[in-house]
Amino acid sequence: MNKFGTVKTKILNKLTESYKKDDKSEMKDILKTIKENKEFKEMYLFYEEIENKYIEDNETAKLFVEGVESIINQEKNGLLEFCQSLDKKLGDVEITKNELYESLDYLMVKDTLSNIENKIKAKKYLYDYLTKKKDTKEINKEVYTVNESLLTSVLTNNFNVLYGNTLNEEQQSTLKNILSLSQDDLLIKTEELKENILSKVDTLLIESNDLELKNKLDSVKKEVSEMSPSKYNYYRLSELKNGLN
Repeated sequence: MNKFGTVKTKILNKLTESYKKDDKSEMKDILKTIKENKEFKEMYLFYEEIENKYIEDNETAKLFVEGVESIINQEKNGLLEFCQSLDKKLGDVEITKNELYESLDYLMVKDTLSNIENKIKAKKYLYDYLTKKKDTKEINKEVYTVNESLLTSVLTNNFNVLYGNTLNEEQQSTLKNILSLSQDDLLIKTEELKENILSKVDTLLIESNDLELKNKLDSVKKEVSEMSPSKYNYYRLSELKNGLN
């Protein structure tokens, strides 16, 4: 079976390889393939989001894992077929074991008497992972490193490769500056940017009488507060700040 988490990790590494080789045609081919499959994109984003997810209430965490298993099993057939074809396109790619992804992948495995113990272990790992508060300075280093290596290939090419646009000089300069940030600088600048945005949102909430706008601003406030420090999120925050000005 072509596991989703394995294929996702292969994509990250393959795009990084392609970027280093300056092989834009290969990157465009991979990104175009992914773009055309809605289920794959949704699952990809889910795997990304769960990396930093924290659930304080134990019972809620258990219900979340059960719900994830139910939804994943409903969508797995077409998804795994797509993973198989994508895996062939990617070819041989060296990857590092990711226990979180492996546990999520195991939820897609059909229940049998022979695998029930492994499935329980996978659920237990996910439950423990979700109920462990993440240290923003030490966020899942294994996953963080892989995602940051993808950043160079996707963040700087996402616009022109995936959407056919061309980055202007200002955008290129902005992205170059973000990519050059050290981890310490990233942590400091992210917190400063979040405080700036939240202050602006609070001001807008006080000044506005529009209920719909207030609801949107509340959603923005929640999203910003929960954003973990990464170069991709720093870019998103920068764009959000510009949009609020």
